[in-house]
Amino acid sequence: MKKQAFVLALIGGFGMVLSAQAETSVTLYGVVDTGYGYSKHEIHKDGINYTAKSSGLHDSYLSGSRFGFRGVEDLGDGLRAMFILESGINPGNGTTVTDRVFHRESHVGLASDRWGSITMGRQYNLADPYFGVNATASMGDIDKTFGAASVRVDNMFIYQTPNMSGFQAGVGYAAEGAVVRTDVDPDANNLDRNSYLTLGVQYRDEALHAAATYDRVGNGEYANAATSWALVGSYDFGVAKLALGYGQDRYAKINGVGAYSNEALFSEVFTEAGSPVKGYEDYLATHDFKASNYYVGLSVPLAGGTVGMAWGRTASNLDDGDKLGDYAGDQNIYSARYVYPLSKRTSLYVYGAYGTNIAYIEGLKAQEAGLGINHSF
Repeated sequence: MKKQAFVLALIGGFGMVLSAQAETSVTLYGVVDTGYGYSKHEIHKDGINYTAKSSGLHDSYLSGSRFGFRGVEDLGDGLRAMFILESGINPGNGTTVTDRVFHRESHVGLASDRWGSITMGRQYNLADPYFGVNATASMGDIDKTFGAASVRVDNMFIYQTPNMSGFQAGVGYAAEGAVVRTDVDPDANNLDRNSYLTLGVQYRDEALHAAATYDRVGNGEYANAATSWALVGSYDFGVAKLALGYGQDRYAKINGVGAYSNEALFSEVFTEAGSPVKGYEDYLATHDFKASNYYVGLSVPLAGGTVGMAWGRTASNLDDGDKLGDYAGDQNIYSARYVYPLSKRTSLYVYGAYGTNIAYIEGLKAQEAGLGINHSF
């Protein structure tokens, strides 16, 4: 860790020296988000008594804390080179999220207003930038409902068309060696298969946004490929912004079961219940898993700030008799937040969420609340 800290300090210092010397295309940017938070997961059913609580300093309720370097170089004739190197941080203790220095994003590419762009490296799937309909955050985030709303993939190529009167499309592919979601824990929760395909198309104007996305993680050791598709859209009425989404997942949740893919939560409850589930990924891939996902979000300006409310539902077939039966249920998460800007870069917020049948476990409830400050630079 000392070596990693030294490398980060050296890179940061080098970036600041560049900025101080003369005109440059390299920008240091980031977000620090932290405050007080409380969370609770509990289930009391059929002899199962499981409760987990936490409270105290909590980061990234509104957005993930991070820092990064973004660079653009004009190559002439409308062509430019670009790169992003981005790392997640824990403001509470000053550490990075994983042992990877730039685990959030690390890619380079070329872009043209006429021909579009191609990027190569660790980067988000197309659903992440194309969705754009989040009304709340943390447990209420849309990625807790949709299986591929925000996924980072190693070794991926992505091509995107230029903006054509509001329309844009893209395709991305990672061959053998694609690893998904090592942003949380490099040794766990990874959907490690042979290939990754992401497709997307979107339309944006001042008020309307609509998008369709498709993601597929290749077979690898599993007989079936994990797939996820979604249709999302939002419209800004001026007095309020309404967002809607629908989609389906098959043979796995690419970003984890309801994004609660840390197997400790999923398997500990089922171990107490005597279920044969050993690991959710193996189980879903071999049991014809299917889930339908729904999202409704509403954002309303209020007293100089913005109120956001959301409902996310994901209904699976795990309650079929030959699967998990009575131990499975449909996940619902209700959430709300209020964000008050002190400036263009600094905001105060309060947030709360309540969920039922978390990770499709019948009777597993979750509560979350927090308040904090979000500062970008």
